[in-house]
Amino acid sequence: MHIYWRIQQDLNCLGEVLIFKSPSLIREYTKWARKKAGCLAMIEGITLSADFEAKLN
Repeated sequence: MHIYWRIQQDLNCLGEVLIFKSPSLIREYTKWARKKAGCLAMIEGITLSADFEAKLN
């Protein structure tokens, strides 16, 4: 799912939007994004509550 996120970030820089049509891809991407919410927020510079903060192992 990381590759789809990277493609989305690159398209955002170009002013484009990535739209998923496949329900299974949408479901898996959403699960991945929820799992990685803390890391994605850190990259984007967004502050999240303590429940979603990234853990460095």
